[in-house]
Amino acid sequence: MAQSPFPGMDPYLESPDIWPDVHTRLASIFAEQLSPLLIPKYTAELDSQIVIDRVGEDMPLYQIGAVPDVAISETGISGGVGAAVAIPPAPIKVQIAIDVPVKVVTLHIRRRSDKRIVTAIEILSPINKRHGKERDKYIQKRVAYVQKAIHLVEFDLLRKWARMPFDTPLPKSDYLIMSRNAYTPMLEASAWALSIRHALPVVPVPLLRPDPDVPLDVSAAMRTAYERARYDLRIDYSADPEPPLSPDEAKWAREILLKPA
Repeated sequence: MAQSPFPGMDPYLESPDIWPDVHTRLASIFAEQLSPLLIPKYTAELDSQIVIDRVGEDMPLYQIGAVPDVAISETGISGGVGAAVAIPPAPIKVQIAIDVPVKVVTLHIRRRSDKRIVTAIEILSPINKRHGKERDKYIQKRVAYVQKAIHLVEFDLLRKWARMPFDTPLPKSDYLIMSRNAYTPMLEASAWALSIRHALPVVPVPLLRPDPDVPLDVSAAMRTAYERARYDLRIDYSADPEPPLSPDEAKWAREILLKPA
């Protein structure tokens, strides 16, 4: 059975070519895990939205189906003939702007009797975290959850880019999970600040009173996602993860990867 060598979040899953699959698959497995705990009063439903993102360094062109019409080698056009000619480089480097559709998935827990959204479970993607209009939109979405008294469980399992805003200073960490119960005082929430060395926690998912919270085993969900997707066949553990780890964490990771399976 394929398993990640890391005890918690596998930093290699943050790679731009893998994370979109992790995001969608994890949301689906969260729903599978929670559904038996919610019936008959609630349902766990995936809400997919298409947003427009800007292609950049964290979204390789092959992710959007871009295929070059002509293959270029170091010596020129493949199959071409003729003597090599020294060509001076252009004085300016620019990046072409390309907008592409990206699927973002939210897990909603709804009360069956009236379809009311009780809890939102958000797994952040690069489009939520990068500075720009989509980050601003997500922050406004957070505000709307508070205003509508909807519980929010938010997973930031990406080391790159700034965290979502909090008024309380947070300890330095690789990952952050936040759970806000709408019945608690305004703007108060619980948080788990995690490093790659930490196991992923069991997080309480709040429901309507008087129903108790239900547990979401994040570690079990991540293991299931890894096994089903066979990420071990897609990851090159001999290379550095993207984004890279700090020197101390990189040393620790190498030791983990050198341990016999």
